[in-house]
Amino acid sequence: MNEPPPGGHARSPVGPTRREIVQGVRRELELAGLDAPRVESERLVAAALAVSVSELGLSGGERVDPADAAAVARAVSRRLEGQPLQHIEGTVDFRRVRLVSDGRALIPRPETEQLLDLVTAWRRARDAPVDALDIGAGSGAIAIALLDEGIAGRVVGLDVSEAALDQARENARRADADGLELRRCPPDIWSALKTGEAFDLIISNPPYVTTPEWAGLDPVVRDHEPRVALDGGEDGLDVIRTIVSGAAARLREGGALFLEIGMSQAPAVMALLEAEPILTDCHVRVDLAGRPRFVSARKRASG
Repeated sequence: MNEPPPGGHARSPVGPTRREIVQGVRRELELAGLDAPRVESERLVAAALAVSVSELGLSGGERVDPADAAAVARAVSRRLEGQPLQHIEGTVDFRRVRLVSDGRALIPRPETEQLLDLVTAWRRARDAPVDALDIGAGSGAIAIALLDEGIAGRVVGLDVSEAALDQARENARRADADGLELRRCPPDIWSALKTGEAFDLIISNPPYVTTPEWAGLDPVVRDHEPRVALDGGEDGLDVIRTIVSGAAARLREGGALFLEIGMSQAPAVMALLEAEPILTDCHVRVDLAGRPRFVSARKRASG
């Protein structure tokens, strides 16, 4: 046990303050050429200290003990090795839900939140409850958001990856998403459904990166996120073709299909949709950067 110095006063804590730690981490990230070193330094230190970014800012003068400093160093080392920030934090926010984030499933992107905005607008015109099918459920982000926001009352989520489904199950438990049923599906997708099973909404953020593009992806993505969630084949459309070819048979009359796509793929995907005689109202919509990112179609009413 350390004895107090003469006079009976305990020594002041030693070591850098939280603010000084953040400043040091920021310098390291700047030297490494990361795009947002100020924001990332705050998030990395907050994650290592198990506090929120706002709490970190309010307690900037607090000293950091050696154990916590070591935790910060490990977090920074992981980031400099190229691991995604969300994997280091262990969570990612999507819409109103906080999800577990690790290498089992794709990190949900802001563009996919915009896809949900389009679905929300479509949902406002419907009075009846909605059953939804989420193809390529991944972390469960889309399916859980559909339930959380009341867009759908029941969702079936499909994925080819058992690891991704494990993460989705964990996220569903955390979010109390009782209306979500998760199933593993083979590459042909549709055989995972029951005879006669149909939906009002089919939605997907499928793999759409082309195989030739894969090697040129940012290493943070290429080396740390599941290839099966990104690589869509030689032209990026392998899974999209499968979805479009079978969607009409699994949609109820008036039901809708919504897809996120690569920004150069709109003409090819629209051609696939328009070749399906039972699909109508085929549209391309842009993301917030003005890039063609989403397509939608509706199943034509009979008669």
